[in-house]
Amino acid sequence: MLDVRQIASSSFALLSYVLTDTETGQSMVIDPPADMDTRVDLGSLDIKRVINTHIHPDHTMGNHLFADKTPILAHPGDSGFFQRMASSSLAAIFTARVPPKISFTLSEGAELSLGRMAIRVMHTPGHSPGSICLFWPGNLISGDTIFAQGIGRTDIPGGSPADIKKSIGRILTLPEDTRIWPGHYYGELYTAILKEIAPSLQCIMDSIR
Repeated sequence: MLDVRQIASSSFALLSYVLTDTETGQSMVIDPPADMDTRVDLGSLDIKRVINTHIHPDHTMGNHLFADKTPILAHPGDSGFFQRMASSSLAAIFTARVPPKISFTLSEGAELSLGRMAIRVMHTPGHSPGSICLFWPGNLISGDTIFAQGIGRTDIPGGSPADIKKSIGRILTLPEDTRIWPGHYYGELYTAILKEIAPSLQCIMDSIR
């Protein structure tokens, strides 16, 4: 069984996560905030990997806390030179630190083990070329692909309305009782059940040309 710890940051209204297998104590960190070490006792966790759902700087600013300690992973869709340089430069400005290297090795369908649980990578481009979601039975960490209200922006470099429309369509095929854990708490909603937001997602998808 996985315990989900959700960390809400006032900066960027970011939602970050620590997943912990309750049997083995193994943990995974998703999109760490810059001040995560003041809010979580990182030394008490057996952290196997850090995942960036995409590499926009608000989702990578805490990566420096894990430099030379554990792998930091993202999808190769976000490995383009200009994307990496923009993210690294902004993260360095915000944190006054040089960001550590990200390993762009996550691929569609890859399974990340945490104890006995396998967490599946879903490549869901649209907000960025390398945006991903993380699925395990009953749960989806959705990054900036979808939120409890609305979807991620596509009017930014690397964004694609056509791609996010396809990604939303994939998410809508998941079991309707799937709990959505988004990457931001816009509208002050920190989580949602897929069947409750499916009608609005369908309307958004139908409006995308």
